[in-house]
Amino acid sequence: MVKKRVEVNQRALVDKVLARYPEDFTVFRELLQNADDARATEIRIEFQTSDYAKHSAGANGKVNGVNGTIPDLLNTKLSKWIVRNNGDYFAIKDWDRLTKIADGNPDEQKIGAFGVGFYSVFSVTDSPRVLSGGKSLSIFFEGDQLFTEDGTCADSPWTSIEMELKEDMRAPVPKPFDLARFLAATMTFMSSVKTTSVFFDDKVFLKIHKFREYSSDDLPIPSDMLRKSEEDTMKIGTVSVVTQGITVKITDWALAAGTKKKSTQHAGVDNLPKNPAKRKGFWSNSKKSQAPNVAPPSRSATIDHPPWSTHTAKYTVYSAQVTTSASHDLLKGLKAMTKKEPPSRFAFEMVYFSKEEHDARAAEEKSDPLGSVFRGPQGLFPELDGDMEYRSRVFIGQSTAQTTGIGGHLSGGFIPTVERGSIDLTNGHIAKWNEELLYVGGFLARLVYEKEIGNIRKSWPKGALTNSTVAASSREKASYAMRCFTFNPSTPDGKVSKILQNAFFNCSNSDCFPIISNYGIQNTKDVRQPNEDFTSFMKIMPILLPTSAGDPPSLIDSLPEQYMVRMYSFRDVVNELEGRILQDDEMVGLLRWWVSVYDIVPNRDNVQGELMEAAKLSIGKLKRQVTLSQISKFIDSSVWIPWLQSDDALPPDTIPFSFTRPLDRKQIPSALSWESMTVVDWLKHLISPQIDLAHDIRKNLTYSNRVLVILGNIWSTLSSDMKSEAQELMEDVPWIATNKGLWRANEAYFQEADVFRDLPVVTGNVYDPQVVTVLTEFGVKKRLDFTKLFEKAGQSDTWSAVEMIRYLNSDPDTLEMLTEIQSHAVFPSDTGKKYCITELYLPHDDIRELGLPILNWLDRIDSEDEQLLTTLGFLRHPPLEKIVEIAGSDDPDIRRAAFKYFSNKFDELYDKDYDPSLCAGNPFIPALKEGEVCVGTHEEVYSDSSWAMMGFQRVHPSVEKKVINRLRMREAPSAEQVIEVFKERPPKSFDIATKWFAFLATKQVLSPGDLQQIANIPIVPVKNPVPEADPDSVRMVPPRECFLGGIQYADDHLYRRLFTFVDFGDTANGFLKACGVKAKPDCSDIINILIKDPLDFLRKTNNNAEGGPEKYLTELRTVAVGYEGLSEEDKGSMRKAPIFVGYHVSGLSNTNQSAILKDEFGLVRACEILIADDMENRQKFGNLVWLAPQDELLEKLYESVGSGYLSNHIQYNVKPSKESNKNNSSRCGETRKKIVENLPIFLHELDKKRLKNPSTHLYWDKESRFLVRGCKDLKVEKRLESSFCKPLERGSENFECQVSAEITEEDSLVTLWLKDEQVAVDMYDVAVALCRLLFKTHKKHDVLSLMTILETDKEVLRRRGYDVDMIKDAHKAAVLEDNRKEKERQEEERRRQAEQRSEGPYYGGVRFRSRFFEFFMRRSKGSKTAGIVKSGEVDQSIDEIFEQLGKGEATKEEQEIRNREHRGASKKLKDVEYCAEQKTTDLELVDGVEALAGLTRVWKQKTTEEDIPEHDLADFADMVHELSRVLNLGNADNSLFNIFWHPDDPELMGFNRNRLIFLNLAHYTKKHLRAPPGLAYIEWYYIIVHEIAHNKTPFHDEHHELLISAIGTRNLRKLHDVQAVREYFECSE
Repeated sequence: MVKKRVEVNQRALVDKVLARYPEDFTVFRELLQNADDARATEIRIEFQTSDYAKHSAGANGKVNGVNGTIPDLLNTKLSKWIVRNNGDYFAIKDWDRLTKIADGNPDEQKIGAFGVGFYSVFSVTDSPRVLSGGKSLSIFFEGDQLFTEDGTCADSPWTSIEMELKEDMRAPVPKPFDLARFLAATMTFMSSVKTTSVFFDDKVFLKIHKFREYSSDDLPIPSDMLRKSEEDTMKIGTVSVVTQGITVKITDWALAAGTKKKSTQHAGVDNLPKNPAKRKGFWSNSKKSQAPNVAPPSRSATIDHPPWSTHTAKYTVYSAQVTTSASHDLLKGLKAMTKKEPPSRFAFEMVYFSKEEHDARAAEEKSDPLGSVFRGPQGLFPELDGDMEYRSRVFIGQSTAQTTGIGGHLSGGFIPTVERGSIDLTNGHIAKWNEELLYVGGFLARLVYEKEIGNIRKSWPKGALTNSTVAASSREKASYAMRCFTFNPSTPDGKVSKILQNAFFNCSNSDCFPIISNYGIQNTKDVRQPNEDFTSFMKIMPILLPTSAGDPPSLIDSLPEQYMVRMYSFRDVVNELEGRILQDDEMVGLLRWWVSVYDIVPNRDNVQGELMEAAKLSIGKLKRQVTLSQISKFIDSSVWIPWLQSDDALPPDTIPFSFTRPLDRKQIPSALSWESMTVVDWLKHLISPQIDLAHDIRKNLTYSNRVLVILGNIWSTLSSDMKSEAQELMEDVPWIATNKGLWRANEAYFQEADVFRDLPVVTGNVYDPQVVTVLTEFGVKKRLDFTKLFEKAGQSDTWSAVEMIRYLNSDPDTLEMLTEIQSHAVFPSDTGKKYCITELYLPHDDIRELGLPILNWLDRIDSEDEQLLTTLGFLRHPPLEKIVEIAGSDDPDIRRAAFKYFSNKFDELYDKDYDPSLCAGNPFIPALKEGEVCVGTHEEVYSDSSWAMMGFQRVHPSVEKKVINRLRMREAPSAEQVIEVFKERPPKSFDIATKWFAFLATKQVLSPGDLQQIANIPIVPVKNPVPEADPDSVRMVPPRECFLGGIQYADDHLYRRLFTFVDFGDTANGFLKACGVKAKPDCSDIINILIKDPLDFLRKTNNNAEGGPEKYLTELRTVAVGYEGLSEEDKGSMRKAPIFVGYHVSGLSNTNQSAILKDEFGLVRACEILIADDMENRQKFGNLVWLAPQDELLEKLYESVGSGYLSNHIQYNVKPSKESNKNNSSRCGETRKKIVENLPIFLHELDKKRLKNPSTHLYWDKESRFLVRGCKDLKVEKRLESSFCKPLERGSENFECQVSAEITEEDSLVTLWLKDEQVAVDMYDVAVALCRLLFKTHKKHDVLSLMTILETDKEVLRRRGYDVDMIKDAHKAAVLEDNRKEKERQEEERRRQAEQRSEGPYYGGVRFRSRFFEFFMRRSKGSKTAGIVKSGEVDQSIDEIFEQLGKGEATKEEQEIRNREHRGASKKLKDVEYCAEQKTTDLELVDGVEALAGLTRVWKQKTTEEDIPEHDLADFADMVHELSRVLNLGNADNSLFNIFWHPDDPELMGFNRNRLIFLNLAHYTKKHLRAPPGLAYIEWYYIIVHEIAHNKTPFHDEHHELLISAIGTRNLRKLHDVQAVREYFECSE
């Protein structure tokens, strides 16, 4: 074996590393970080031109410059960059690491981790040179590989990195202003570097100095803050506070170079128009943006003494001392990733910028054309919103591209991604370390926020509201602090800000979180969200400051649940209400709020009670203080206003109207539990002891009159109960002024009642009708009370009914008092008993027979008397409910009279109100039940007497047919009732069963679905097969378990033992067939018995004796023959059941010197059996697995139910030895040629479905696809792989044998291996190998046939009849043929879709009807009289039609009905393709579909070859049965409707033949299969109506049209009640 070194293209590798450093100044970032790691305090960056570089070469930082003029920094190109630092010289290990890519710094306190930072220099140079401590190292490319060269250099305090720029990098100095901004930010978190100077050649143009002011004390950490991170990896110790500053000095001539930064905040930007189209230059020509103009440098300045611009900024650095205690697993993972231990302690820092410094930078940004040197991309001062490029960053020594999401930078021991663009939160242990560090960041941010906001709270002006002028400064500082700690999405990794935010809020156990509110700084738990509903009465509770649309995200928006600012709570309201008395307007506001929310308040009663106790107000002129709990009434404006005035007296528990005026009066009772002040409440107060004299109606006449006026205006609005209560209250109160003083109302009278001038008469305003009404209803009388009159009438019998009635007629108030009059039982009947008016009937003779109470009227009743009596309420006729009740009387005479009266008066009195459903449960119809006279309910009695056979009630023969029709009696019971009879009392004898079954076979009541339900009910009596049982005893069996006849089977036949056979005669058998009884057991029945108990089935096949499986296999062969006809459910059950015979081949035994094969069998699942398709494998592995019987029919069955082939479970491992020498190449070539030429001949006529891949052999003429190779030795290892192997035989699952030929496959190359032998190639072994490759499974004859063809010369094959040339051409054209077929398939699909678009289904009832009548509604001008229907005789014609339909098929003596066109009707429509009996005359009856179509006969056109779709037939039969019920044909002869299958003419809908209706299933499948079911019902309804109309007229003319319209309209209501139709029209239930 030869080891070879893996070559790495180092130039490409470095380029890939550099591609991960996309930001500007990456080289300086990395080299400054290296300097800080080396503890450097000063850094020099030198940009050198080519002339200066040559002049100063080798100086290594020593001054060796040349004088010159002010340089042109915009155009002068550079040739070299040098970065120098005064840190530690390179040690040996540092020199070593320079030459190793990705060998990071193992020092845990150093930033570098991946060892690729230094290689950023290759972005600008191809040959960097490092000088340190008198040594040098040059790195350079030769080709694509890096090499180094050691050297020496002059001594110098500097360590220098020299970068000779690439040609494409020789550009002017980077913008000094941008570089200054970058360096100021970069130095922020550096631990050692204090000063950075930047030179152009030997002249400095930029100086940056960092300084710190250390705080004397550490920042105190509250005890409730959690110092440990979530996984306890980090622990925060002390936190120090440092004020740090940066001073930037830059020359004017450096500033003149401008900046790349896009200025967004320079002076005047806020004053620009908001609409860009209005800004100056919007419509000017587009030009590239120019850098801001800067004044040129002063010419008086020299290059040695340039004028400087100085900028200083200060900020606060919070530094947390963190100790780590990482788990062993985390330490191990980090070391593996970073090549060093994580730091055990480090400082985690956060930079916070005060509002003053933030505002100062913003001012610089606006005032300076270049902006602020501290703001911008990678700048020190972040922006709180706006461009993400300007946001605060995560620092890992220096700035990364990762933003923090808040207003401060963070720096800590993060582990970055390789390019240091962001921190790594994806890679396992590194992600966990960084997440723990982010907890420290969130902790520190919370600590800083609490400190800053706490300082603001302390300095807040005492008692000042937030929106006050004195608090403006504090308010702005607080808002700034909250904006700084508002967590915005971080980039590029959004998880950073989410983790920080989570730590920020969860690092403390305190429930206090301070924010700004309208009352200054408050904790969130004490602040509420502003809500205008509470503004009017909540004056003390602090709330959030208002916001407006477009405001930036706020800290408030991100508060978690524990710190969330809550909405006002009920407790807040109660607390404030308990502390003070509300003003009137505040109370109005409180009431308005409560009314608006009460309906959503939980535990409302308790809450309301607490509110009422807490709320206090002042009422009245005396400002009486009350709580709302003392109030229980309010003034309902709809009743009292404007009549009741503010100076009117109110009860003490009633709130004045001024408080409830804005409220919805309908909501007050439920919201406040206050009731409207009623008249009774008011009157009670007016007569109470505490009422003052001015408002006492018992003493003050003026106020009493006012009360009557108020009552007069509101009286009509009061309920009768309220009026009654008021009347009862005032009944004994003397408050009505009369001519005899103050009297009770029931003792006073109006003037017209004072006949004898001795009554107290009212003296008030009796001319006001409203007042009169009030006085009347309080009891002031206009005449003598009817009560007294009826008292007298009840005490005396000397008066007659005639006298009483005529007295009442003279009283004008009689009709008004009619209800009261009718309540007095003083009117005599003819029996002497007294009744109320509404209980007595007028004395007519037809009423007397009904046993009802009759008015005792001695005079003759004339028309005027009858009208008066009827007006008073005496009864002329019994109502519908009463007559139905009497018709069910126990007295047979009254019962007969009542039904006779009901029948005679039905049209006159009861037809309009009669509804059978309203009479449900009331027996009133004369009936016979088992021969006995009785009365039955509407739902129990049927007009068809034949149903009495099954125990149903039949209508009494005395009931006329017209009465039956009027009462809408049903001919027959419903299917549900018939099914219920079968369930409760099935026929127990053969005779009764025969009659029932034969009878039901002639009826249409049962749908196919009903019959399928009956199929599972035990209704068939069969003899008990148990010999010991009573010979006459029977057992009840469901039809589904029975079979007809059985005489074809001998008594000892297996089926006699397995199945139940019955015979009730041809007619009855027809019913049973519809219920699922089959003519003989089929494959499905055998399967069901077999699956139920396979072992019992096996015993029964051997006549209950022990035996082999031969007879069992005979039944399996029967199943195999019928397998394809089985349902998927049966097939699925077979696959799961252990019903298949499997054999274990036991091997050979040498008993008596002869070989005998001993096989054992068992019943197992098909999936556990393999089909032996290879005799050698069968003999070798047959004892390990179950094998199928060697029977072609059974093998096909076994394969269908899941058995696999043995060969598919054999794994072949071909083991060719060394390839033979070239001497045998001709032998291989000849063999390959034979196969390539003769194999297509063999495959030509084979079923391509048998091939694994029909295209495998098509390309074997190419050696890249098929080879024949020789080898010295060829072995094959065969291994049986099956999960159903015998567990004890695992050791025999594989064996190895010698072969002469075998095939291997590798990718698309097929290789035939031939064993080197002196004899000719064994084509049998070649054929075996090829068959195994080509076929899914193969037989012995396949191998022999292929062997023969391979061994035979083509000429011989041609002579034997093989068309060799044709086969060759066909082989070449195979691929083209496949392409052609695919194109044809695509074209056919496009054609089919086009046909569907052009034809389209004709949905919609209106369209169907219009098209239908285009064919059948044209008038005829012929003189025919046959089939004429006059418009006045339509109902009679329809009755005749349906009477004929009930008889079934027309007899020979009756006229034959055919729908046809009359030959003489020249103007009639000739195309009758939709309805033509002549088009379908050759029909044959289909047997065996009763389970699908029920009792409906099914026919098939003899000429068609298409099978009837069974599922569609079942659906269609159900629909036809339902429509027969809609047309009241459910009890008609079962042969009335016929279904036929004529797929050759699907446009044919149906026809009428001798009164029988034939309907085409093919028309249904084509037109309605995908239509909404309701639409199908509607269209077939009209088709059936169309054919029914042919019973009266055979022609398609105006008479036929008239009948269709009339019949269709008559039954539309019942059609609408069909569920599918209701759903189609979206009708409500």
